[in-house]
Parts: sequence; structure tokens; C-alpha cells
Amino acid sequence: MTLDIETTHRYAELTLSALKHTGLPSSPRNYELWYAHVEGGNAALSSAIQKAMDKNGKVSQEKADKLYKDHIQHAELSHDVINLVARFQAEVSDLYDIVEQTGENAQGHSRKLTDLSDQLSDTKSEVPVVGALLENVLTIAKSMRAENEVLETRLAESASEVSALQRDVEAIQAEAMRDALTGVANRATFDRSLILHMDEAVETGEPLALLLGDIDHFKKFNDTWGHQTGDQVLRLVADVMNNNVKGQDLLARYGGEEFAVLLPQTSLANAIMLANRMREAVESRRLKKRRTNEDLGVVTMSIGVAMFDKDDSMETLVERADKCLYAAKAAGRNCVVDEDEFKNSEGEKNKGVA
Repeated sequence: MTLDIETTHRYAELTLSALKHTGLPSSPRNYELWYAHVEGGNAALSSAIQKAMDKNGKVSQEKADKLYKDHIQHAELSHDVINLVARFQAEVSDLYDIVEQTGENAQGHSRKLTDLSDQLSDTKSEVPVVGALLENVLTIAKSMRAENEVLETRLAESASEVSALQRDVEAIQAEAMRDALTGVANRATFDRSLILHMDEAVETGEPLALLLGDIDHFKKFNDTWGHQTGDQVLRLVADVMNNNVKGQDLLARYGGEEFAVLLPQTSLANAIMLANRMREAVESRRLKKRRTNEDLGVVTMSIGVAMFDKDDSMETLVERADKCLYAAKAAGRNCVVDEDEFKNSEGEKNKGVA
């Protein structure tokens, strides 16, 4: 439905007013998000916005970014996928018509050849007639060859088109699974993978470890050096951690400055070893401001380690890893705490340490 100018103008005013009330800047992404809400055509988005508001009606930029990703960006990706599927359907339908038409033509030519063969048998003594019949046979054969060449060309073109469509689908799927800033798996991909690996662990009896890591003093980096430097820190940590995962292991940005690592078929001892290797690798990299080459010091991480139990839900496993992470924070940061160690410590009462 096309809106008239007056309605569009009214929606724009309402959008700007709503952004001001929520305390968000009128950036293009925020404007697009709240305009969709004001229009009233996306009930799921409007409901999510209400839940994201605090008691004063404010919404943080982090929550707004997540709302945009879940309800605007992913919706566009879904639309792209629908368009690609429609193109596939059209391509297959077109091919079917060509094959069907060629099949009908081949059947017609086959009948003609059979009739000509019968006529040749009946008129062996009539050489002129036989000559004419042979000429007809050659004409039909040439026609069939030409049609086969057309079909081969069309099939080659279609194969190229299908390959291009497949690459488009793969690119969109990969984009939907990655965190836009760091390039590692996003939270949605982590959630799906965790469920799959938990099911596999129950079925096979193999261990499954979960690391939950958090960048120490990340807020200080943002407040001191700005968000661009904060983004640089996130990309650096993701890159260093990603260099230490392999095979079925999965590194994901869990949210904000938190990263999660899924380790299928990995014992607690090996998970602790990997967590410490990641922590040390992150600490070994000095951070420098790109434009000025100014030394910003080192980045450190605190990491919690938990093991999957057959009675675990996704929430309980993540909760245990999270408690171990906060215990690592309480122990002075830049260390690894596993759930066995946590059980013998007073880490839980220090959960409020940031």
C-alpha cells in the first residue's frame, strides 16, 4: 500500500518524537527501525520494542542494534532468499517446457521415420520415389540435430544460471550466520549449533565443553579511546581466538564483548588448556591506534569453562559457564575458572563484579 504524503510526514514526525523519547540518536538505522514500528505493520517488532524499554521508556543502542538485526536486517535477508527461490522455480519450469517440447518433437520425428521406413520397404523398385524418401529422412535428421543443439545450449546456460543462484544463496546464508563486526559466528548460529551438539553428545556419550569469555575492562577502552577503538579491540580478540579453534569447534560473538566457544568431543582438561592458550594469545597482542600508531596497551580476557551434562538444557549449561566467568572476574581477571574449581570457591557471591 502506498502512503500519501501527509501520512508519510505524520509517521516521520512520530518516528523522530519516539526516538527522542527513547534517548536514541536519529541515525539511519534507528530511524528505519522506529519508522517500521510507527507504521504498525510489524507486530513482532512493536512487541520486542516494548520489552526492550526500561521503566523510563528508554532503549539502549545495543538493544536497538539487536532489534534492527532481528526484525529489519534478517527480514531483508529472508526476502532475498524468497526471490532466489522464485528464480529457481522459474528456471526449472522453463527447462521443463523445453525438455517436454523437445520430447514431443522427438516422438513426432520418430513416427515420421517409421512411416518413411515402411514406405521405403514398399517401394524398393521405384528408385525416384526412394530418392525422395531418403531426402526426407535427411531433412528430419538435420532438424533433430538442430533441436538437440538448441537444447544443449539452453541446458548449459541454465547450468550457469543455477550455479550463480547457488552462490547467491550460499553468500546470503553465510552473511546471516556471521557477526557483522567481527566476522565470527553470531548468537543465532551459536544457539543452533549448541542445540545440535548437545543432542549429539547425548546420543554418542562424547564430552562437550563450553567456554564463555569476556574482555576485561572493555568499557574503559570505549570511554577512553572511543567506539572505533572498541570495535578494533573486538576484532582483534575475535581474530586471535579464531586462530585457536579448528575442526568442529565454533567461535561466536555471544553479545557485546562476550565470546563463546563450543568444543565438541573435548574433555575438561583440554578445554581448560585451550582457554588458557586463547587468553595468553590475546594478552600477547599489544593494541595500537591505527591512525596514530599510539600504544594502547594490552587486552586481557576472563574465561569460564563448563561441561555439558545429559540433564542440561541450553540455559543451564550457559548459566554454569557464566558463573565460572564471573568467578574469573572476581579472582582478579585475566584468568580461567572451570566449574570444578568454581564449586570449591566463593565465586557465586562475587557475581556482581564487572
